[in-house]
Amino acid sequence: EQQLSMTFDNEIVRSHDELLDLIQKLEKLNYLSLDVFDQIEQWKQTTINKVKKAADKAQHELTQLIESRKITIIKQLEPITNEIRSLREEENIVETDIDRLRKKINDMRQELEEFTQKDTNKSIIFNDDQIDWNRLIYIRQEQQQN
Repeated sequence: EQQLSMTFDNEIVRSHDELLDLIQKLEKLNYLSLDVFDQIEQWKQTTINKVKKAADKAQHELTQLIESRKITIIKQLEPITNEIRSLREEENIVETDIDRLRKKINDMRQELEEFTQKDTNKSIIFNDDQIDWNRLIYIRQEQQQN
C-alpha cells in the first residue's frame, strides 16, 4: 500500500503538477503574444492604408484620363464649331457641307460613346486575384525541440 502511494505521488501527482505548470506557461505565453496581436493589428492597418492609397491613386488617374479625353474632344470640336458659325454667317450652305459636318459630328459622338462605355472600364484593372491572401500574413508554429 505504501508502494502504491509512492508510485501515485511520484508518477500521477508529479505528472499532474507538471501539466499544470505547462498550462501556466501557456497562459504566460498568451500574455506575451499580445505583442504579436498588436503587430498583426498594426500590419492590418498598414495594409488597409496601402490599399486605400492605391485606390485613391487609381481614382485620381481615372479622373485625369477622363479630363484629358474631354479636353481632346473639345479641341477637336472647336474647328467644327467655327465652321458652323462661319457657314451660318455666310449663309452659303451646300449639301456637301451638311454631309461632311454630319459625318464629323457623328464620328466624334461615336468616339465619345466608345470612350465612356468601353475604354473607361478597360482602364480599371483589379489585381486582387493575383494576391494569395492566405500567404500574405500567417502564423508559423515553431518546432518543439526535445
